[in-house]
Amino acid sequence: MKILKLLLIGNSKNNNIKKHLLLLVLSFFVLQTSKAQNNIDTANPSIPKIENFTKGKLDIKVAPFGLDGIKITVGQILKDGSINFNWQNIDLNSIEDYEFYLSSIKNAVGMTFCNEKEIEGSSNKTKAVEVELSLYKKNKYVGILYPATQKELLDNASINRHTSLVLGSYLSWYYSDGDANFKATCKVNLDSENNYNFKEVTNYDILLKEGWNIVKHTLVEKEDWKNESNQGSLPKLITKTSITTIPNNINWYLKYFGE
Repeated sequence: MKILKLLLIGNSKNNNIKKHLLLLVLSFFVLQTSKAQNNIDTANPSIPKIENFTKGKLDIKVAPFGLDGIKITVGQILKDGSINFNWQNIDLNSIEDYEFYLSSIKNAVGMTFCNEKEIEGSSNKTKAVEVELSLYKKNKYVGILYPATQKELLDNASINRHTSLVLGSYLSWYYSDGDANFKATCKVNLDSENNYNFKEVTNYDILLKEGWNIVKHTLVEKEDWKNESNQGSLPKLITKTSITTIPNNINWYLKYFGE
């Protein structure tokens, strides 16, 4: 502001020079204001929330080192359903036998068997583990938190395949002990006489950083089948992709076991 006052004081001898300087200063202030607003927008995403939440305050915990190991509090669900995450750093040196619970990136993301496979990139030394978002009320386990595009995706995990699967995405969290990338395609031959005969294809595009990471699992295509006495549904095309921000189409659901 002092610069502006100096530019406005004086005779008319150098008015043209002063006008040019004034325009430059005003442009600088406009640019700086614009940058500050953009920083606020990108650094302040909408807070996730569970609609019609009635369970009271809950703690969100994960157990990357076994159910009998330490349970790490990574967030809370408030009384109004708002979800606040606070992912903590882990000192692996303080965890006894932590290597037992970590596995290769390939196994951690679920690529265990393939009739055909193509691996474009892989980090062999890095290990990771997937965690479940467990819910606790007064230190009692009462349920899980499930982020997905539709609530019905919870039923996709059921071993009962006699109903049609639901297309959509859900999120899961992984802890990685280092940076890693894993890009691959896995094909599994699925065959049942007179019912179906196709390849289940899973595409992996995983990029992990040391610490906590999010992976989006998407059922893109399914294979429905039916015979005279039964019917069912199987995954046909799946993608598993690393993401750094939670998509806007993700909703937050509870699978609640408490009273």
